[in-house]
Amino acid sequence: LTELSKGKRMKKFVVFCFALLVVQGQSFAQSFFSLQLEVAEPTDSFRDAAGTGFGFKGTYMHFITSRMALTGSAGYVKWGPRVDFPPNNEYKFVSIPVQIGTKFLLSKSVIAPYVGISVGMDYLRTRGIAANSTTYSDKSELKFGFSTQVGVGIYLVGPLGVNLTGSYNVIHTANSPSKYFGLNAGLAVGF
Repeated sequence: LTELSKGKRMKKFVVFCFALLVVQGQSFAQSFFSLQLEVAEPTDSFRDAAGTGFGFKGTYMHFITSRMALTGSAGYVKWGPRVDFPPNNEYKFVSIPVQIGTKFLLSKSVIAPYVGISVGMDYLRTRGIAANSTTYSDKSELKFGFSTQVGVGIYLVGPLGVNLTGSYNVIHTANSPSKYFGLNAGLAVGF
């Protein structure tokens, strides 16, 4: 009979420890969704062809500890020509990045700065007229890309906040990588 009561106590202890771990994990687990507008300025050789780009990005963040979040994001950015040469050039470069990554909060308060990194694939579409030609070139491809970010989350009210992010992005295109700085601003909602 004592062995049976020891077994019941052990089961209760294991259930209690498991419940404590679940509750402790829930105290850290919090999710956010952020929708941001983006301004993208090309750098290096990408700057020779493309002008300033505009787009948007949606990011899901799930905090697995009080300061570390796993992220998933998808966006859309479109660049036009830097100069209109040849005349009436309809050059455009479109990127649809889908990435996973992580963010680390540097502090937890009303203003929460963070750093992050993400990797993934970019669906690219390029259209334009080659120099000294009248024929269009139209190409679609899937390329590896990554991004480093610094940003700040600002708590507003209830589950609503503002998310501001600066990023440096690299898309591994043929010949040389397409690189650009991104500035994102938008709202974040916690749930």
